[in-house]
Amino acid sequence: MKGVVVYYSRWGNCKQVAESVAKGLEETGHEVSLVDAGSQKALEVEPDFLLVGSPTRIGKMAGPVKKFIKKAVPDAWEGKPFAAFGTGLQSALEKSEPNAADGIHLALEAMGLKPIAPAFKAGVVEMKGPLVEGDRERALEFGKEVGAALGG
Repeated sequence: MKGVVVYYSRWGNCKQVAESVAKGLEETGHEVSLVDAGSQKALEVEPDFLLVGSPTRIGKMAGPVKKFIKKAVPDAWEGKPFAAFGTGLQSALEKSEPNAADGIHLALEAMGLKPIAPAFKAGVVEMKGPLVEGDRERALEFGKEVGAALGG
């Protein structure tokens, strides 16, 4: 299957997670495009499945991801499988505070897409990073799990 991993990353942490997720999907035999949510290319994609990720900003997804979901997702994606991922402060994740991944998951599900996995959350040590040790590997495993759930 062909898929797209759309992400936004201000400090590079969410990009690292997106790259690891995409690698996991590729390792399970899927063809994957990695696309920055702020690029025009993000509005032109329409593969078989979608993964969307964002850093957490005050408990919510970043503006470019919200804009991508609002402009690119309606109609064309209804009924297609998706998964959401996000980065956020590890201290907030430990307290189960809202995360961008949760908002993305809810927004895409409300638009008629079909969740294939629970939202994935990676931690960052401080606002600008780095990622919590081991979270790139967890993101790779998440990509593999999603890829296996999608089948061939």
